[in-house]
Amino acid sequence: MSVRLPRIARLFVLLWAALPWFAGVAHAAGAAVEPLLLGPTTTSATLAGHFARLIDPDRKLDFADVLNADAEGGMEPREDFRGAGQTRDIHWYRFDLMRAPGAPADWLLEMGEAYIDHLDLFIPKATAAAKVAGGRPQEPAAYRLVRLGDFVPFSQRPMKTRLHALPLTLPEGKPVSLYLRVDSVSAIRLSARVWSPSAYIGHQTTDLLFQGLFLGVLGILVLGYVALGLLLRDGALLAYTGYVATVFCYYLFANGIAATLLPDLPGWFMNMMVGSSGFLGFAAALIMWVYILDLRTWAPWLRRCYQGLALLALLMLPSTVSPLYTLTNPIVTVSALIVVVVALVLTARMAWLNRGDPTPRFYLASTLISLGGLLLTQMSLRGVLPADFAVADPYQISSMLAVLVLGTGLALRIGRLQTERLRAREESAFATKRAEEQRSFVAMLSHEFRTPLASIDSAAQMIELSGAVEAPSAVTRLQRIRNTTRKMAELVELFLSADALDQGALALKPEPVALGQLLEEVRAGLTGTEAEERLELSVEVPDRALLADAPFLGVAIGNLVQNALRYSPPETPVRVSAGEDGSGIVIRVADRGRGMSPDEVERIGSIYFRASSSRGTKGSGLGLYMTQKIVAAHGGTLTVESVRDEGSVFTIRLPDDGAKLPAVGRLAAQ
Repeated sequence: MSVRLPRIARLFVLLWAALPWFAGVAHAAGAAVEPLLLGPTTTSATLAGHFARLIDPDRKLDFADVLNADAEGGMEPREDFRGAGQTRDIHWYRFDLMRAPGAPADWLLEMGEAYIDHLDLFIPKATAAAKVAGGRPQEPAAYRLVRLGDFVPFSQRPMKTRLHALPLTLPEGKPVSLYLRVDSVSAIRLSARVWSPSAYIGHQTTDLLFQGLFLGVLGILVLGYVALGLLLRDGALLAYTGYVATVFCYYLFANGIAATLLPDLPGWFMNMMVGSSGFLGFAAALIMWVYILDLRTWAPWLRRCYQGLALLALLMLPSTVSPLYTLTNPIVTVSALIVVVVALVLTARMAWLNRGDPTPRFYLASTLISLGGLLLTQMSLRGVLPADFAVADPYQISSMLAVLVLGTGLALRIGRLQTERLRAREESAFATKRAEEQRSFVAMLSHEFRTPLASIDSAAQMIELSGAVEAPSAVTRLQRIRNTTRKMAELVELFLSADALDQGALALKPEPVALGQLLEEVRAGLTGTEAEERLELSVEVPDRALLADAPFLGVAIGNLVQNALRYSPPETPVRVSAGEDGSGIVIRVADRGRGMSPDEVERIGSIYFRASSSRGTKGSGLGLYMTQKIVAAHGGTLTVESVRDEGSVFTIRLPDDGAKLPAVGRLAAQ
């Protein structure tokens, strides 16, 4: 996968760069513009095919210049409306209308999108329209100006509607030309339609019902999931809620609903809300995929890429109210396309590997829906597809479906996590009860072992002192009996100390000991074994003295070394290093074993816990528990860094000096 991702990225960059070419092919000029004929039965008609366009890249043309250019044939007839994307070019349009005999005189002109900054419409004055052949005046004074766009206060608009609408009164049987100047920092995707007043009322009712249903569903999802996410403290759910909130905010402002609910908002604020919602939604989606795909565990490099892109989107927020938006928005959009494709590949892989779990299938379906809607919308914005009302915003429909499908998948995920948490809680309660029983039994058994062990050692000592045994081999066996008895007695003391640790206190006898001597004693415990050759010991300051209970601290370090040797391949070394870092003494034990997941690392030190990588290897899970308690009793800390299939590093940090420890006493085990 690491080989294919860059190719996918390059493919989408090339596709993005090729969109203007495709748009240019699709925008081939048609024949001369025929006026839109409005008859007695006409209720609604698009102006597609009945307009011409002139682009002013230098932003220097005024209305008089456009009239002269039009008179000289400088306006290009267009067959349909096409988006221009983020551009600082000025777009001029000429709409040609004609009212057929018998048709009503009053009509409504509606233009979109709602988030276009400036729409300056020049309408012929009633007295001038009849004086010029063809109904097209040639002087600017013959026109009146009507300003529209989201930079015009809502209270000053001709009609208080979601999109930009105004009433028209047309003369009978005479063509009328309207001129429109479009200037916007936001993407320019213009459509225009003429309605009869009665049909427009029905259209508004249906349109507002759909927008209200859309925003209502999103609002309910936001409120419900934010409460559930906080209750469960689930990162994926909270990130998903943030994403849905940004979708809600984006369409609230981009579709003009906010303008009707909060009249006279400044235009820069509308642009900021539209652009910022898009950027924040991209950042929230990235964080959501980090949790859903568990990138922290199996693809840390991709997790860092996602986090970097999220940070970049946040840093670009100020550009949403500046001309730089024409540059930053395409960057974020291309990045979003690449991320969606990557998510598509990864969710397909997840669904394949977890065929028994339906959750990844919902992730996959949601990603497919998002990708389809995003591609269609961008193709419409960039002019590849027509920008008529029939396909005004496919991403709005796909967003609703994707949010619902993804929400279903997350709900299944929550149910599965809750089931696993309940099972883990039950297992934990059972393990705790069993551990208490085992601890009591071991403490009792260890205490009872003291007397017979002492009797065996005493008897062996008396035989040795009596001189009754003279054969060297017999004397050697007698010494072996005494040494084994002492080791068993030490094990009994160790088990009793574990009981003391579990009870919350440990009797320490701290004495000065050299760091090098402490670690050499650990090495001595491996003398004569195959593991001795695998141990690589490095002590920066061997004469550095520390105040510690050497036997117990040796047990803690020895446990780490034994675990590293046990859980790593036989041919790999185990490195033990010790030194100072300015705040105290640091002892590290590093191996090249199978490693652990982040969740398992968090549970290291829990009594009787063993990582999944320890399966097939003998052990009780008590060693690391005792190690952590012994280190804590010395005022230090035990930390773990581990990567699956790469190994682990256990680090013991002890205070700079022993002044914090009493000479002899009982320390609370943390």
